[in-house]
Amino acid sequence: MTTKLVRLPRLGLSVWVAEVGLVIALLGHSIWVAPHAAAGCTLTAQDEQYINLLAQKNMIHGADVSDCNVVAEGRWFADQVRNSSDPLQTARSLVQKVSETTPMNEEQAEWEVESAIFVYAPEMIPTIKGQFAQEPPE
Repeated sequence: MTTKLVRLPRLGLSVWVAEVGLVIALLGHSIWVAPHAAAGCTLTAQDEQYINLLAQKNMIHGADVSDCNVVAEGRWFADQVRNSSDPLQTARSLVQKVSETTPMNEEQAEWEVESAIFVYAPEMIPTIKGQFAQEPPE
């Protein structure tokens, strides 16, 4: 019985370059996807006001969440309301979403969204009040 060795072609440098490229792509993605709020965040006076409003209701975050993340969320809430064709309904939807997806109860969720609007989108308060005043009584 004779054993025949089959030589596979050497892929050499091109395979190595492809492997290195793949590793760089995978690691590079994890580096570039890091949260922007965590890196070099400077809180504004508005941000401090928002955090202080949340603190009034003992709504402080744990060590796993930074102030920068909290204010980014507050700004996002305000932007959603500001850019909505129905700001009141959008605010209500945000409250519902927060109360359903976090440990907060509805009152806390309402305070969080209202505080965000008060601080980051105060120009929306008259519109929301006007919409609320036009609703039929329940």
